[in-house]
Amino acid sequence: MTDRYRRLTVFVDNPSAHNYLWVVLESTDDPAVWLDLETGEETYDSWIEAYEAGNEALLAYVEDKSVGPVTAAALDEDDDGDQDDRS
Repeated sequence: MTDRYRRLTVFVDNPSAHNYLWVVLESTDDPAVWLDLETGEETYDSWIEAYEAGNEALLAYVEDKSVGPVTAAALDEDDDGDQDDRS
């Protein structure tokens, strides 16, 4: 069975004073290993500004906001599974 959700997170870095940037990360099969998916191109004056911009970028990886960052394999399993007929 595959994991249903992608393990995504936003990290805010502070390379120098008053320069914050966001990075969207995804965990690999090894939960101790994270890969950079995307890094913001601009810096922000505060941590919260960078964090909010990073969360906006992270949400772009979520196809259906009502269910979250579901993996492609989980979507395939849902399509192949029993259909719940709620009329």
